Amino acid sequence: MNGTRVGYARCSTDEQDVIIQTEQLMALGVPEDRIYIDRGFSGTTRRNRAGLDQALAAVWNGSVFTVTKFDRFARNMAEANEILTGLSGRGVLFGLGANVCDWNDPFGRLFLQTLAMVAEFEANLGTCEPAKAWP
Repeated sequence: MNGTRVGYARCSTDEQDVIIQTEQLMALGVPEDRIYIDRGFSGTTRRNRAGLDQALAAVWNGSVFTVTKFDRFARNMAEANEILTGLSGRGVLFGLGANVCDWNDPFGRLFLQTLAMVAEFEANLGTCEPAKAWP
């Protein structure tokens, strides 16, 4: 892949750190000044994620928006679909680790939609109340 990579890293809590994600992104060829970060934000919504907005603004036709894991990017199927459609419309590919996915390819789209579904499911598990025992 010849496209310049722009990276995005996110951690949900202040106790977590993005150092490992940042190191992985640089190992994938993302220049350090092209890594955008959100700290202390959930991936369940795009709201208030300035790092994500900056990363999305920094990509252009032929570049690769890159994350280390899908759930660092999004945990909401509708928003993931919206963002990926927008990136594709601008000629931007989606990099997941060393893999590059094309939203316009049926298999690439299926793969990314499946990851979005699993990421949202995992997030929803954390918000469910424990099951009550039957009497």
